[in-house]
Amino acid sequence: MPILPLDHPEPFAATLGVMLYPGEDEEERKRARAFAARYLAEPLRLFHEAGGSLTYEQLTRIASDAGARLDDLDDRWWSGTATGEIFKVFFALAQTDPSLASWANATRIAQQIAMRHGVPGARSALYEGRRRYGSVAHLWAARTIRGSQFQQDLSVGYGAWHDFQFFLAEAEYLRQWGRAWRPPRPNSKPPLPPNTWRVPDGWAPPEHQPNWPQSGGIPDLILSDDLLRGLRGPGRPRESA
Repeated sequence: MPILPLDHPEPFAATLGVMLYPGEDEEERKRARAFAARYLAEPLRLFHEAGGSLTYEQLTRIASDAGARLDDLDDRWWSGTATGEIFKVFFALAQTDPSLASWANATRIAQQIAMRHGVPGARSALYEGRRRYGSVAHLWAARTIRGSQFQQDLSVGYGAWHDFQFFLAEAEYLRQWGRAWRPPRPNSKPPLPPNTWRVPDGWAPPEHQPNWPQSGGIPDLILSDDLLRGLRGPGRPRESA
């Protein structure tokens, strides 16, 4: 399984680059690094103006990564976010009624929710997104569950770095669940593929302090009956999971 680049000078930007460009070929890796480098341009300027400094090796690494072409970012954001929403629904289906948990049913529900909010999404595009982003679906789902903004409360010593670490813990929980859980039907497979991106061996989040915001866990997600209505369960013709 590929390892998230948490040794990067800014591991959040590098992880977001992987989420957008999760392929393991050299071209995808270049584009993931380029995204991280460009994402850091403005924060680095402010960091420098505030008197901060990076080592020559860190600056060289960031600058040398910035050249790859990134002309599909809007599509990447849409597909990654949609895949995260669908995997979140899959996880919720498994908690609500395991017999209904499948990618096909999760996609149907995600489409229903999107239509209620006026968000378009062709089923073919959603399935293509799952194919491309299956290896990082847990990361996108963790982002969707917690919301896109990271929180901090410096008054209690809880910074953005801590919140990012707990985001990784949430994503890792979903990854392990998605590689171990199987729908209760013959010949079923775990929802996530074997090549999911994961944290390095030995990584662990910081110890959660009593006065810190709640973070680092995945809440119970139960779907309403109206979303379950009409779904296909075992024993009926259905799309493959």
